[in-house]
Amino acid sequence: MLAALFGVLSAGLMFAFLNSRGGDGGLNESLSSGDGAESVLVVTRNVAVGEKIVSDMVTSRTVPVGGLLEGRLNKSEDIVGKVATAPLFAGEQVLAAKITTFENQTTLAYKVPDGMRALGLQVPHEAWINGGLVQPGDRVDVLAISITSQVDPLTGQEKVTILSGIIAQDVEVLAVKQTLVRRIPNLDEQARRAAAGGATTGAAASSGSVASTALKEGDMGTYETAISITLAVTPEQAAKIAIIDIIKDDQAQYRIMTRQKGDATKLTGQVTWNVEDVFDTKKK
Repeated sequence: MLAALFGVLSAGLMFAFLNSRGGDGGLNESLSSGDGAESVLVVTRNVAVGEKIVSDMVTSRTVPVGGLLEGRLNKSEDIVGKVATAPLFAGEQVLAAKITTFENQTTLAYKVPDGMRALGLQVPHEAWINGGLVQPGDRVDVLAISITSQVDPLTGQEKVTILSGIIAQDVEVLAVKQTLVRRIPNLDEQARRAAAGGATTGAAASSGSVASTALKEGDMGTYETAISITLAVTPEQAAKIAIIDIIKDDQAQYRIMTRQKGDATKLTGQVTWNVEDVFDTKKK
């Protein structure tokens, strides 16, 4: 009984001692000051994509070697004045891959993914682009429909051929009217890769949310007002879409089909159809 009593008394005295020293007896300090610990910069509050980082948003914190992240920064001049290319959360170590020098990256040229081209289309009817509900950043397929006719030189009979086909798949919408896709490309990361002999990743390497103009409700236009849409396509896809676009609407049209978020599957096998396919009139 005496041993138990002395044990309780010792525990109480130790608790009081730790409280007098700040509650943890310097445990956190000892954990953070071991071999390999390093002072790094962390954000003091959440930082949104595209937000400019100022001095009161960052502070120094000593992190043990096991908690150090690759690409961490420890000099305020490497951070202050730059913008975030990805969300940063309070207490998070600031990484070089998540910030960049801001050089007006909201222009269209910075939105085009590496190896792609921006193709603008004047859409005569909002129904062609899902009722005008397509947004910058959505991914779509482009369906083409054409009507051609040929006259048989022997019989003089006219043969009409109606053909539809998917001519571009998993295409990113860069802009609708004057609203650009929300993205801040990391120019600093591209420069580092180039200096190291690696290929730059282009605008597709980072994602973000700074739009040049805000999309207002009801600003998509109506059937009476044509809508412009800008797609990120390969040069080959651009050539196909442009051919359909230049033909008169009663002979050729296209449709923009929005994909489900995260769906990157590609249609394989048959990608063109005619009237016989629609009504299943082909002989088996």
